[in-house]
Amino acid sequence: MATRANLESILVKRAGGIMAVTSMAVTTAGSNADLNDPIAYALRKSGYTVSNLVLVADADVSDVTDGDLDMVLDYAELRTLETVSTNLAQFVDVTDGPISEKMSQYAASLDKRIAKLSDKITILYSTVVEAEAGSLHFDFAAHNDTDVI
Repeated sequence: MATRANLESILVKRAGGIMAVTSMAVTTAGSNADLNDPIAYALRKSGYTVSNLVLVADADVSDVTDGDLDMVLDYAELRTLETVSTNLAQFVDVTDGPISEKMSQYAASLDKRIAKLSDKITILYSTVVEAEAGSLHFDFAAHNDTDVI
């Protein structure tokens, strides 16, 4: 059975470095406000519900089965990285004499990471609907009917 703190711990291991760049909290005590939305989003995308969108509790997380745990974590990581990407928009490249910070490199690298994770999620967790093909026969040909009005 997973707890909120368990999820936070794994998410911080996966994305904590880039979260810290944008001043997002990297705590793992089960009350990280910056991870509420990603965890709530992941639970909803995985077929679960949350009682409070802004305060995901252990009770919300405890229903996650072992088979769905990786899916929940991947969706939460994706949402976390998307949030970080939004927060990175405020950063610009800075040069001060010989010192230069290329903050745009974070965004470029993060965009690639998001795309890769999104592709992974699509491959692993998307429901594939198989279509069946057949043929229909419509008898719309003219038949020399004499009862034309």
